[in-house]
Parts: sequence; structure tokens; C-alpha cells
Amino acid sequence: MQAWGKLLIQPGTQVVTDQLSLVNHCVDVASVFRELCNLPSVRRILVVEAGCQLNEIHLDRLAVFALFHDLGKCNRGFQARIDAHGELKSGHVRETAALFSSDADEDLRLKAVAALGLEGMVDWFTNPQEDLLRLLLSAISHHGEPAYRFDGCSPIDIARWHKLWLSHAGYDPFAAMSELGEAARNAFPLAFQRTAAPLQLTLALEHRFAGLLMLADWLGSHREAFFPFHQEGRRIPWGRQQARKALAAVGLDVADSRRTLQGARAGFGDIFAIQGEPKPLQAALDNAGLPPLLIAESDTGSGKTEAALLHFLALFAAGEVDGLYFALPTRVAARELYDRVCRAMRNAFGPSHPPVLLAVPGYVKVDGEPPDLLPTPAQLFHEAAQMQRERAWSAERPKRFLAAPVAVGTIDQALFSVIQVAHAHLRAACLDRSLLVIDEVHSSDVYMRYLSRRLLARHLAAGGRALLLSATLGSSARAEYISPQARLTEAEDFNHAVVQPYPSLCAPGAAMRHLPDPASRSKRVLIQPRDDLFGLEALLPGLRDSMAAGQRVMVVTNTVARAISLSRLADADPDLAPVLFSLNGQRCPHHGRFARADRELLDKEVSRRLGKQSPSGAVLLIGTQTLEQSLDIDADWLISDLCPMDVLLQRIGRLQRHDRGVRPKAVCTVLLPAEEDFSVYLKANGELARGGLAGLGSVYEDLRILQLTRDWAAGRPEIEIPRDNRLLVESTTHPERLASLASPKWQAHGGRLTGAALAQTMAAHHALIPDHHFGEFLFNERLEERLATRLGLNDRVLDLGGAYVSPFGNLIHELNLPGHLARGLASEQAHLVSQVERILDIHVGALHFRYSRFGLEKVDEPAH
Repeated sequence: MQAWGKLLIQPGTQVVTDQLSLVNHCVDVASVFRELCNLPSVRRILVVEAGCQLNEIHLDRLAVFALFHDLGKCNRGFQARIDAHGELKSGHVRETAALFSSDADEDLRLKAVAALGLEGMVDWFTNPQEDLLRLLLSAISHHGEPAYRFDGCSPIDIARWHKLWLSHAGYDPFAAMSELGEAARNAFPLAFQRTAAPLQLTLALEHRFAGLLMLADWLGSHREAFFPFHQEGRRIPWGRQQARKALAAVGLDVADSRRTLQGARAGFGDIFAIQGEPKPLQAALDNAGLPPLLIAESDTGSGKTEAALLHFLALFAAGEVDGLYFALPTRVAARELYDRVCRAMRNAFGPSHPPVLLAVPGYVKVDGEPPDLLPTPAQLFHEAAQMQRERAWSAERPKRFLAAPVAVGTIDQALFSVIQVAHAHLRAACLDRSLLVIDEVHSSDVYMRYLSRRLLARHLAAGGRALLLSATLGSSARAEYISPQARLTEAEDFNHAVVQPYPSLCAPGAAMRHLPDPASRSKRVLIQPRDDLFGLEALLPGLRDSMAAGQRVMVVTNTVARAISLSRLADADPDLAPVLFSLNGQRCPHHGRFARADRELLDKEVSRRLGKQSPSGAVLLIGTQTLEQSLDIDADWLISDLCPMDVLLQRIGRLQRHDRGVRPKAVCTVLLPAEEDFSVYLKANGELARGGLAGLGSVYEDLRILQLTRDWAAGRPEIEIPRDNRLLVESTTHPERLASLASPKWQAHGGRLTGAALAQTMAAHHALIPDHHFGEFLFNERLEERLATRLGLNDRVLDLGGAYVSPFGNLIHELNLPGHLARGLASEQAHLVSQVERILDIHVGALHFRYSRFGLEKVDEPAH
């Protein structure tokens, strides 16, 4: 870094553009930033990440740099954009590299230093030669990602941008910039007039500043409600007043809601409309004095959701958190849980409850209503309508989802706060104020588990709170999560692992706490193995008998193609067709490949037909993994493709969850391959020898776990839930049990999986935001393919080119195509669409798809 020069600024010419609007905007954003710093949770995080106490002077000094965020707009190329005939039109972010990069012209740099008054700020930081530039670049990068590396701009670009900062036709960019410097001194005089200990700009504080500024820029740009360009009176005090108003209106300032909860919180039964006392886990978590990281393990249907909400309410009332983000593994799980969270928040807070957001793109809701049903700008002359609209501020962009005081979404939205995607820093600034609840944490693979661990490590390091929920977490995964900042640890001894308490609550450095449910919740399930994995037709006679007996039957397959294949068989069967699950008179399966509008109706109908208050009578529901997580539905007989034990227990959790009077014994039929030894599916090097195994080795990669699960299921056991959960999971996932498969093929398979896990971990690490200062890194232009696949970023949207009536009566304009079906697809535009009796035939390049009541299919997709 070069030393700051001393240069007296010369009187400049009159700025010919509306410089007042620029100055006003910068003051507005800085005002929001400064008021954000006054929020107790944000102040607490800043202190943690600065490593020292921060006084008002320190915060005002940070706000000065927030005010400088749009200094790039002073270049004459950006100013020319308001002139239709202007030349040298440019942006305002990367163009500042001509002032501050290592190859910048020294004369321009000194002019910028003088215009902003930076030479008077050298005693603000312990290392001003570097910190001033880093903080400036952090501010300039407010559009969501690092603007440039100090040493990373090409000489050609620097030469081109250099011209933008030269005086021309009566306009001097540095005269305009000096107005920003003057505005900063007027807005935050304490920063300049009082002394304070120099601040060490830690890496954490630098990144936190960037996130808070991105958030402030979004809110400070809200022209309709809070910050019109022109207003009567002095802008600076008015801006601070408007900033406070804005923070309260959109839900970032939760002081009023907290006072409501502290005044008189509703009781357990009133919050959840449940009779009786809280269960042990729920009572234990209704406590603000617990450690920052907790892992709660309990079987499905045991009330973990209510326990998590009680923990949030306790922390919120105590001022330990300002919000809640409830992260689930799938969109359908998030949508299913959302209504329950909405009701609980209304009951706990009353009419003044904070906004509750469904943070799922395409299905967004605020306080139970889609944003498009909220008042339009033309209707905002009513104060009540205005307030309702501002409550939905966080819903307007996915980048702002985590700003909601209460949000239910997928784990992906939380992971976006630590990986190299636009506005990751903004997401982190919002998330760290909240209790982060990760549900179904066991469902993550190695890759996602590593990202989740790093998310937890950053969240906890900032002083955040986290609660992990699982029905079936193995000791290896639990050891990783309990020490998210450490290297991967070995699991505990198998004999020790299987005797650990269940249900339980654990925290780092503490013994697991046993929280047993009442004995009345114990459930016995008969396991029936069948060698029918590749012969779905063989299931039909048994299904006919169960339907005749009035049973509720759920079939869960590992792939969409298998669910569709079995659905067609049942649809053609005169005994099964009348009881096959249907929506609006159309018999159909349940899976993830339906248009959004159709999928939403499907989810509601599944809950209505098989949920807690559902009517009695025979019903046959066929679906995929979309049925196994977070849906409060139950059946008498479960038929499942072979899957890992922890997944199978999730599916078994759908059996007889509710009291429906006298019912037959709960039965789980597991469909197995005829082969007893799965190593026949492996090559000598441990690689899968062939595909077409109904998801074995592809959807679920570790054949060792499947082999151990198969061996257990073949014994026709009767299990008791939750008593046996710990033993079942450890017996099929523990490293010692996996090592018991000792043939050369199995050893080679284990070696390949270990190598793949290491590669996945390394790839996940490279997706993270690096621990570097601004000016030393850029975001990768392309995320690693595995991450993009998991987050749905390489899915394609098939534009149908018009509105078509779906099989269920909705008007649809597009379909989402999973990335693995879109390989070879060069365009997102559907080239040819035809419809006959609500069946869409779609030709896209060489690919042929069909959308019907069975969902979206690739026409040549095999069932197995």
C-alpha cells in the first residue's frame, strides 16, 4: 500500500448534474447503517468481531465510510448516463480502481484522498496505510461482491477508467467527491471532532461492515416510503429519523415485539393449541440460558418444532436474538412447516407479532399471504396499507429473505451467507442476529455437511445461536457438528455410541442429556422384507387387499420414474384406481416435478387427505422423498424402496403418527433386490458396475450402508420407536460397522467413497468466501457443479411461451426442469409445445418431455 499524500483541494467548478440527489442518497444510506449499529444485536456482533468495545465515535467513523459507498458515481462517465448524448457512459464500481488499485495514477489517488479528507482519518485505525483502502473497497463493493483486487485490474481497463476522472466540459469529478467528504463531516461530526482509541480493522469486522452496508443500501434506497430524493428541512437529522422509522417498519428493529413478549407470554397450550404439558424436550428448550449450540435428537412427531419455537421465544424475550431462521432440507418441508410457525407467532405475540416470512422462491408468503395480494403502491395512501406493505419488505428479493424477523425456508438460503454468491455478506449480517434452526440435519451429505459446519462456525464466532434438530443423527455426524470449528473427528467407539441416550439434548463440552418421551408414544413396527425392488407389479395384489380393508397406504420410492411407473400401474387397476390419491379429480403421485402452482395444491391435498384431521377410509399415496420429511401425515402400511437406515426411519415416522382409534399393527415393507450381496454391483475398483438400481448407488451412493440396512431388514425384525433408533442408526452407519464389510470389493468401495468425500470437502471449501481482506480476492464466476446441483442453481426453466391449463386446472407458463434432466440442453426456451387433453408435449432441442397428471417426465426415462 502506498502512503497517503497531502494535497490541498483546489476550488472546483459547479457540478452540472443533480449532485444533491447523490449526496442525499449517500447520507440516507449512512444514516440507515448508523441506526443499524444501534440495534442491540448488531452492536453485540460488531463488538465480538472487532475484539474490543466500540463507542459512538468508532461507529460514526464506520458510518463515514458507509457514506462514501457511492463515490464512484462522481466519475464523469456515470454522470453522462443522464444525458442521452453523453459520451464515455460507465458504471461506478470497478471504475474506482483507477483511483485505488495498485496501478492507479498517483495524481488521481492523491486528489481522491484530499477530496474525501482521508488524510484526516489516519489516526482512526491502528494500520491506516492498509485499513483505509480496505474499508473503502469494502464500501465500494456494496453491490454484493468484491469489486476488484487491488492488483487484479488490467492496464487497459485502468487506462480507460483513468479518463473518467479527468475534468471535462466544466465538470470536475473531485469537486463532486469533495461534497461527499463535506457531507460526511456534517453528518457525523463526532467522528472528526473527538478522539478515540484507534480501531483495529479485523477481518471479521471488515466483512461485517460490508454486509451491514449492503443491507443499509437496500433500505436507504427505498424511495416510496422512506427516502424520497427531496424533502423540506435538513437532510441529515431527517435521514436518521427516517432510518429509525424504516428499521421498525420492515421488522429489523424488534423492540416493540420484544416488549410485547416480555409483558405477558402466552402459555404452551395457547401458543400451539395443544392440550397438556410440554414434553421433556420442549420444557428443556424453553430456556434462554442454554449454550449457543445445541443438538436435539428425537423421533419424528415428537414435537421438535414446538421445542425449537419455545427456544426462540425464550431467547427473543431475553434479548439474545432478534429473529428466527428455520432451515429445512426441502421446499415442501418448509411450506408444510410455515403455517404452523405462523399460527404459533400469532398466538405468542398477539396482533403485534413480527412479520413471518415463507422464504422459498416461487412460494413466498408474508403473514400467511402471498405478496401479490398485498396493497400495490397505488393503494398506499392508507396508513394501514402502507404498514402492511412494509412488513413484506424482506420478501421482495431472495437476497433479503434473512432480514425477516421470523422466516421459514430451506438450508440453501442460510448457506448463501457463507459461499461465493452475490450479497452473501448481507445475508450473514441478517442471519447472525437470529436463532438458526437446522431441521433434519442428518439428511446432509458430506459436501453439504461441510458447508453447514462452516456456516455454524461463522455464525457462532459472531455470537450467534444455533439449534440442530434430528431424528436419526449418527455419532460421526454429531461429532462433526458439535465442534464445527475443528477438523473432522473420529466417531466414538461403537459400543459406546449405541448406549448414548435417546431422545437427547447435547452441547459442546457437556454430557448428553436424556429427555425421554412418555411411554404412550412408544410405537411397534413390523418390518417385512420383499424381493420386489425390480418388480413393482408384484405389489398390486397386496395393495388391493389393504384397500379393501380400508387402510391408509403410502409407497415411497427412491426415484421419480419409479413413482410414476407404479402410479400408472395402480391407475390402470380397477380396484386401486378409485382409492388412488387424487387432486381435483385427477389421480396422481406426489414428487418434486410438478409446476409450482400444481405442487402447492398437491402438498395441501396430501396434508388434507392424510394429515392429523384427515377423514378415515382407504387411500393409496405413491411418491418419493418429498413425503419423508416434515410432513405431518400418517399411514397404516408403508412400502419403501431400500434406503439408508436413517432415511428409512424418517419414512417409518409417517406410520400411525396420530391417534385414530383402533388400527392394525403398523407395517413397513422394504423392497429389496434379489441379490443378498451388493458387492456384485461393484467393479473390482469399488466403482458402481451398472446403473438402473432404483437409486441404489446413485441417489444413495454408499452401498455399504445399504448392505447393512438390507441385512437388518432381511431378518424380519419388529422394532420399537423411539427405543431402537440409536441402535439402528449406529448399526448401519458407524465406521466400525462399515469396516466389517471386509472383502476386497467393499474395501475398494470404501476407499473410493473416502476419496470422494475428501474431494467433496475440498470443493466445498473452495466455494466458501475466503478468509481474505477486500482487495485480495474476487468471487468465483462459477460455483462447483455439485453445489449448483444441490442448490438448484443449474435447474432450467422451460418457458412454455404462453399460458396452458395444467392437469389440475391451474394456468401455468413455465416448468422447472431439474439439472440432471437438462444435460445437453443449450437453451431455456421451450421450442415446441403442444397440448391434448391437458397433457403437454414439450420438445426442447433433441430432448422430449411430457407434463401430465403424473408430473414432468423425460419421455425415454427408464423406470429403474
